Amino acid sequence: MRAARLLVLALLAGLCVACGDSGHRDRPAAAPPKPFAPAVTKVPSGYREVLCPFWRGAARGLTVRLVVPLRTKYGEMSGAGCSFTSGMVTGVSVTAAGRSLASWRKKELDPFDGVGGDDEIRHISYRRTVPGFGGRTAERLTWWAYDDGLPFWQTAIQAAGVNLGWSTRHDTSAGLETVRRSVGVRRGVHVLCPFWGRDTRLTFTPPADHETVQREGDRCQIYFDGSPTVLQSASIDPTPAPLASLVARVRRNRQASHVRLEHGVARIAGRAADRLSWTVTRTKATKHYEPAGTWRIVVTQNDVARVRWGQTPSWWQDHRQEYAALVASVRRR
Repeated sequence: MRAARLLVLALLAGLCVACGDSGHRDRPAAAPPKPFAPAVTKVPSGYREVLCPFWRGAARGLTVRLVVPLRTKYGEMSGAGCSFTSGMVTGVSVTAAGRSLASWRKKELDPFDGVGGDDEIRHISYRRTVPGFGGRTAERLTWWAYDDGLPFWQTAIQAAGVNLGWSTRHDTSAGLETVRRSVGVRRGVHVLCPFWGRDTRLTFTPPADHETVQREGDRCQIYFDGSPTVLQSASIDPTPAPLASLVARVRRNRQASHVRLEHGVARIAGRAADRLSWTVTRTKATKHYEPAGTWRIVVTQNDVARVRWGQTPSWWQDHRQEYAALVASVRRR
């Protein structure tokens, strides 16, 4: 259906937050953002602070700071944008600015205005000069869409190299002004963890070659480009269970070998940490299509966090410093 295509196009343009997968890829920004301070730094009641880091595209090396409603409990970071969502069509998205909203509207919305049915677009509203970010005026585009049985309203504000998306089930912009005034851009690539609740405990800098950061239970899960298995991933856990329980579980795993526990050999956030490592050998593919192979898992943990990374043994021989950098990047808030 054309509606599904529209959602994908809107997502790539930074205009849609109605999906769990933010879908952003290397996309040249029309005007890469430069660091600027938010108009309002205080986090109001009913909101939480989040960071959206860019490690891909023209905006790489920068992080957008903003607040989002507490109801947005899910999220994903793709390196070229972020989504913070609640349900199917409610949430906030951030990307680097692409083509003008006027141009995007003309190609992707206007031809389908009022067509009716499941692909329907209505109530398109465009304004060329509204309050934006970083002291600049912005474009603002709003429309209503009916996509696969899900009606929703979408608003995009674009200025200072940043595109802010706001999606709701009903025609309301309550809260959008609060979010807009909180937007700022910082140097560096930083993630808050957890990024889905009130109690943010840590910040960290994810590795440059990863694809996404997602919520997995209480962990900030890091997935890599082209990884064939979840064993080949990393995570930051700000509220880990005792390391002894993980040691016992690993020792019971028939696929695990070369289990090694070292006390006080590392540091996280300036505090001594223990390190557990083991090897997993899988002789045949799983029913979930994960391949056979061998992976080495390394976990560093103290009372601040657990930092886990799994990779092939050959990777560890050449790139161990990348894990060390991830551990060293963890900071307490």
